[in-house]
Amino acid sequence: MELWVFDRSGAYSSDEFDIHEQPERFIRTIAGYLMMKDEELGLDTFVEQDGGTRFINIAEDASSSKTRLQLKRDPIVLQQAIVCRGTNSYRSKDRKHVVKFSWVSSKRRPEAGLLRLAKQRGVKGVVKLFGHHNITSIAELREGLTFKNPYCFQNTTPSAVSSFSQSQGSPSQSFTQLHRLSIIEEPQKKRKSVDAGGMPSKRSRSISQKSRLSKQGSQVTYSVEEAQTTSLFARDDGPFDDRIFRCLVISPAGRAISKFETILELLGALRDAIKAHRSLYVDGNILHRDISENNIIITNPEEADGFRGMLIDLDLATEIGSGRSGARFRTGTMEFMAIEVLLNVDHTYRHDLESFFYVLIWQCGRRGWALLGNSKDRPKASLVTRWHTGSFEEIAAIKRGNMEAGGFERLLVKEFPPQFDCMKPLCRELRGILFPIHDNALFIKTPKDPEILYGPMIHAFDKAINDIKPTEAG
Repeated sequence: MELWVFDRSGAYSSDEFDIHEQPERFIRTIAGYLMMKDEELGLDTFVEQDGGTRFINIAEDASSSKTRLQLKRDPIVLQQAIVCRGTNSYRSKDRKHVVKFSWVSSKRRPEAGLLRLAKQRGVKGVVKLFGHHNITSIAELREGLTFKNPYCFQNTTPSAVSSFSQSQGSPSQSFTQLHRLSIIEEPQKKRKSVDAGGMPSKRSRSISQKSRLSKQGSQVTYSVEEAQTTSLFARDDGPFDDRIFRCLVISPAGRAISKFETILELLGALRDAIKAHRSLYVDGNILHRDISENNIIITNPEEADGFRGMLIDLDLATEIGSGRSGARFRTGTMEFMAIEVLLNVDHTYRHDLESFFYVLIWQCGRRGWALLGNSKDRPKASLVTRWHTGSFEEIAAIKRGNMEAGGFERLLVKEFPPQFDCMKPLCRELRGILFPIHDNALFIKTPKDPEILYGPMIHAFDKAINDIKPTEAG
């Protein structure tokens, strides 16, 4: 018999023993499992149960006074994986708050701290912190255990989607740790690590590189940041990646962007989320780094300072110039990762804007069919589903091909429902803004001046909204 424990940082086992040769140990083991407390079994004891009703008690951030919130039964976000942040979120019964639970690396700056910082710096369009609580941690759960010679499960076929395979580790070790039982790829080789949050004002190595491109056919005439590589998976020497189980309460509550009910609602929410990203970056000096359909919510402008869309989830965000977090993993949502991020280039604001673009395409090409009630007509051999299958390099190559002129037009024709034809001019314009042409190829570098991208993108959304309003009203 061999005993295994799985948690958010991986899995570990005892040594093997023969139940026939050691029957007393077998009986003690079974009795131990039967007598475990809820906490030892891995059950959540922070959420109180009263019949079919669930509550939490949380200290308000502003006053430290305790507030009792009732949670709605069904989650609005539920991450179905083991070795990950395990994010799940619920609306409060009063519909004013969202309660989020997640296992975040202990080496990352707490999201609550970044939300406080954003508020202090006058950031607009980002959810507000109501309260937070640290529940437990992997280090606490594994306290008293001895870990020797940790090893990783290696992929036989590298994949960005799955990295689980059988290990050839020695069974004689007292405890054996398993890493990478998750949806992220084990890198092929160690990569150079640099500061992950670098901005021109803080980077000593970010040289102003003038793109004085006077050659015929070039459309790029602005200064760009020098690309730097960074490690998506920064290892340390610890036996496991310590994660902290946190409860975060934020407001206002909203709907995921994927639940949009009209094209205008989608456009308004995305435009305002881009405005929020600009404020977070320019006013707050904070880079989000995880733009996806899960992290943009549709909000009531009367309850959200006039914003129809807001940003949530700063778990992977960083304050510019604060240096690398030291976290072992840098995960994101594969479908929406920028091409350069997939190729291990240091994350910039432009990459987040590229992710916004992919969110728009995904909503039109994948979610739009469900909105129209004809999901069965959605293309089965979808081009965009290849955005989350394969290695990072393979996905980057696929996305680059989709963004080329010919590939992009095929994407629009094949993926978009006929009722979303009105969105194609906007998509073409955004593609031109984000992927200008230099020497007859896509140019994906980051302008030093962020308004070179923010301004035209927001203007493009404004124009599309004005053009579509009469159509939807009719």
